[in-house]
Amino acid sequence: MRDLICKDCRASALALLLLLLGACASGPTPVSPEDPAANQTTSRVPTPTLPTDSTASPKISPVDSLLEEARAFRDRGDLPASFARLERALRIGPQRAEVYLELARSHVAAGRPDRASASAERGLLYCSASTCSRLRQFIDS
Repeated sequence: MRDLICKDCRASALALLLLLLGACASGPTPVSPEDPAANQTTSRVPTPTLPTDSTASPKISPVDSLLEEARAFRDRGDLPASFARLERALRIGPQRAEVYLELARSHVAAGRPDRASASAERGLLYCSASTCSRLRQFIDS
């Protein structure tokens, strides 16, 4: 029976078979990098949720963090470092009355009551009730 199929036909059939198998065995079709939906994997590992701790402190804003640092430097007597933090806080939150209040306190500590008064006056533009009364103390003195 083998002799009924010519050698050339066998070779052609084998080549065709290998070609078909090669096409089936090739990997998945390439995905365009611009297609974000195609780049997502189908099996995702769920992200574990951490238990919330009611005693954990809330995140502090960058301005509040800088104000805390400025107070600490002022309390240690490092007024240049205190003013540097306050200037940075002023760039981030120019409408925060607390920044002007801390500037006034630092100017008093540096022996510059006129600058303390000017800072307090500027802070009055942005203050709330409690902050306004503390700022007025620097203007009235």
